[in-house]
Amino acid sequence: MSVSRRWWVSSIAVLAIVGTGVAVRSERRAIWADLDRARDLHGAGYVGSVACRRCHVDHYASWSRTFHRTMTAEASPASVLGDFSGATLQNDGVAARMERDADGGYRMTFTRAGAAPRVAKVVRTVGSRRYQQYLARDGDTFWRLPVAYHVEEKRWFPMTGAFLFSDPDPDAPAELPAATSDRPVFGGGDFDRHVARWNDNCVFCHNVAPNPGRDRATGAFNTSVAELGVACEACHGPGAEHARGNADPARRYALYAAPRADPTIVNPSRLSPARSADLCGRCHGQRIADEVGPFLEHGDPFVPGDDLALESAPLWRDTPLHGDREAFAARFWRDGTARLTAYEYQGLLQSPCTMRGPLTCTSCHGMHEGDPRGQMRVGLTDGTENRMCTRCHAALAEADAVARHAHHDPAAAGGSCVGCHMPRIVYGVLDVHRSHRIEIPDPARAASSGRPDACTTCHVDRTVAWAARAARAFWGGDRFPATTVVGGSSPREAILGGEPVARAVAADAFGRAPSPGTGDDRSRRLGILLDVMAHDRTAAVRHLAWRSLRRLAAPGAPPGSDLAAAYDPSGTPAERARLVSDLRATLGAGVTEPARAELAARRDPSLDRDLEIGE
Repeated sequence: MSVSRRWWVSSIAVLAIVGTGVAVRSERRAIWADLDRARDLHGAGYVGSVACRRCHVDHYASWSRTFHRTMTAEASPASVLGDFSGATLQNDGVAARMERDADGGYRMTFTRAGAAPRVAKVVRTVGSRRYQQYLARDGDTFWRLPVAYHVEEKRWFPMTGAFLFSDPDPDAPAELPAATSDRPVFGGGDFDRHVARWNDNCVFCHNVAPNPGRDRATGAFNTSVAELGVACEACHGPGAEHARGNADPARRYALYAAPRADPTIVNPSRLSPARSADLCGRCHGQRIADEVGPFLEHGDPFVPGDDLALESAPLWRDTPLHGDREAFAARFWRDGTARLTAYEYQGLLQSPCTMRGPLTCTSCHGMHEGDPRGQMRVGLTDGTENRMCTRCHAALAEADAVARHAHHDPAAAGGSCVGCHMPRIVYGVLDVHRSHRIEIPDPARAASSGRPDACTTCHVDRTVAWAARAARAFWGGDRFPATTVVGGSSPREAILGGEPVARAVAADAFGRAPSPGTGDDRSRRLGILLDVMAHDRTAAVRHLAWRSLRRLAAPGAPPGSDLAAAYDPSGTPAERARLVSDLRATLGAGVTEPARAELAARRDPSLDRDLEIGE
């Protein structure tokens, strides 16, 4: 090759390299400019969790282990946890039979004497942790069926048994109205009391991008979701642009090489504590909007990163509804502390750690880590759950400091930060949960608001007056001055005579509190629980008493394996009395019924207020 030819070839090669470099730098500048351009994700497209899996394999796997993933699902062998092998449930004059049909589908048949059987085909499931509910479709509407399955106890129960209202009058004739577009009839009467429409109720918190699609003129629904269950885009926002843009490896490399926020998606860990809490509060904090119509017609406009209050406000005890400031009062204790689940966001907002500090939901909970039952952050529950608190309250990190602070054994229940500052005083379907209002325990103040206190939910055989005296002795009269203590709210006082939530909390506390071992205290506690199982007016309270009895009578036994397994909290009074009598004889002569005079003195009919809510 001639010299001149070699020169031209070399020149072309150099120009090609230079051109490539220029093109790369130009593409890099374009990518950086794109990453610096803010996005408005409202109205953006959704792609579904499967699209996320292509790049985020580990996060997809950790999310797949959570109960968020299975919050709503199409009915299938993989999703249905209930016993559909011909299991039956008898309640309130209705026989419910759960079985498979010839095509392998799932169905419930409800039969009441004098009425034709009603067959409901199960098309979707809701929930998968403690209990599972089922949906049937009727035209454009999905209905929650009146029977649910308790996953942990492996038994069916009527939805009426999960809410805090008194048993129906057994002598009253069942009302059997004809089915309407507003409410179908499955079993009729009180049996159907908690049949609920999914389209404008459950859909909002159990799915991605819920839109009831209600027609304002006709009331018909054209409900849609981007994905069933609580999936990736529920927390990260619509991901279509993110998936499309990051199909370019150069863009992905730019994100890794110079870590920065990708404006096409929301990373909750980059949000402020307030906006991060709003993201969780959308579902874990009941809300109200000035105008509900747009929500029903077009869906919830909230996108992760939004200020939740711009579209809806959290419910409080005195939130008005059409001018009525008592409309939501039953959902809170008198001091404004939530007493039902789905108000965790409200509790967080009331906590000094949030009002005067950076605490947010993800300070303790990790959406991609920890045990799915609670999703506590890894490292915060390794050895002691107090690490959740001592990351900020470092002076209390050592056992001797906890002992001086709490005046209890740091290795026992009294040394638990959450045990004292987040007591179990919140009712949710057939369980009692921790309050998310982090506060200094004050027995007298709690009693003045008619609510349980942290001290006596552990020392269940003591009174509030005793707890108030102990608080003054431990922490001084400056913090806990002597005052007249209002009685009636400790488990010992409330379990036989309180209103429904107080009785539920007390029944649960009797089984969670440190066991009295043997002797008169244990016998008395078992006797009271048996009395509640036989005579309490509310099936949910009876259920909690039954569970506590099993904990005391057979510690460590799995649900359904002990001597009380045959008890049915929703059974007839005669059935309950017969089984309780047998249990009392089996447990020993020392387990006696509380004195009838004591029961008569404690039970106040004015407190027998039903609550239609409880989840």
